[in-house]
Amino acid sequence: MPPVDLGENAAHAIDRAATAAARDRKDLLRLHVGDPEFPTPAGICEAAARALQEGRTHYAPAQGLLRLRTAIVERWASRHEVPATPDQVVVLPAKFAIFAALAATVDPGDEVLFADPSYFFEEPIRLLGAVPRRFPLRPDHGLDLDALNAAFTERTRAVALVTPGNPTGRRLRRDELRAAGEIALAHKATVLSDEAYSELVYDGAHVSSAAAMAPELGIVTIGSFSKAFAMSGWRSGFAIAPPEIARRMVSVVEHTLTCVPPFVQEACRWALENASEETARLRELLRERRDHLLGRLDDLPGIRYVPPDGALYVFPEYAVDLSSEQFALRLLAEEGLAVAPGAAFGPAGEGHVRLAYTVPPASLDVACDRLGVFLERNGARRG
Repeated sequence: MPPVDLGENAAHAIDRAATAAARDRKDLLRLHVGDPEFPTPAGICEAAARALQEGRTHYAPAQGLLRLRTAIVERWASRHEVPATPDQVVVLPAKFAIFAALAATVDPGDEVLFADPSYFFEEPIRLLGAVPRRFPLRPDHGLDLDALNAAFTERTRAVALVTPGNPTGRRLRRDELRAAGEIALAHKATVLSDEAYSELVYDGAHVSSAAAMAPELGIVTIGSFSKAFAMSGWRSGFAIAPPEIARRMVSVVEHTLTCVPPFVQEACRWALENASEETARLRELLRERRDHLLGRLDDLPGIRYVPPDGALYVFPEYAVDLSSEQFALRLLAEEGLAVAPGAAFGPAGEGHVRLAYTVPPASLDVACDRLGVFLERNGARRG
């Protein structure tokens, strides 16, 4: 297989441009990254410090510490109706879990389905020599089950779902997941379910794919500590997988990451067992920010959106004759506001931008003021 050149994703290009612009513009607002400004709760940091002081600075098992894997199983069984054993859990960063799960399930030339727009699945699929294939969502960002079924071919080996969605914030409903699972089962495909935002649902309740789909279906559930516990820089998450897939994922970790540092794992375990109140406060603050941002967007010219159920994002469509990358680059240069281009998440994202409500309401107000000025200057009209 020849070397893979992934090129430059437009979202990462904006991040680099924003970092450069921030050197000269101190009032730059960064709504392009899903990383709230909340500090990691003190108890989590103290748990990591205790582990460091106790000498937990050596290798850990590639699969993850048993105590942490047990805590993950207990939480997902009680909160999300996902039955598993600790042997089915692999501890690793959620983004890398996507790669490891794909490496454990597909061969070069195999096809992997995922939604358009959706999170960054194309790149890890291509790194493995597999073939990315997108299927469209409905206008409300729900699953288009007919389109999903039509996208399967004899080479399809896996389908990746995200709930709540990134960039859409759409929470997939139980009936959608059940039907998608039936389609995957009929085609003998594995389901990769990215549920990194499972704790950040504001309307309704999170439903895990593994709770909604048939138990005989191979389902890899991917979770993260980054979003629920304000631990984005700690780089830790997990996957819950069928035993054979979990075994293969452990092999991937052994020959790449080696392990997640044990002091990080001890902090994650403390978070699962003790930080639920902090997560609830974080969720309520983010709900307030979401509602505030939606109210401000309602007053802007040329903006339409589907209200998100969860995650950290709104994905509005704009009525300006610019590509989403042009829109984002000019908005950054002219108004000091960084947003993610919709096309970074797939062709169906063109004409949209992703806004992260990760800053306080006062900063969201400034961001919307700047966005409004930009829209009017570029010909957007109020509906």
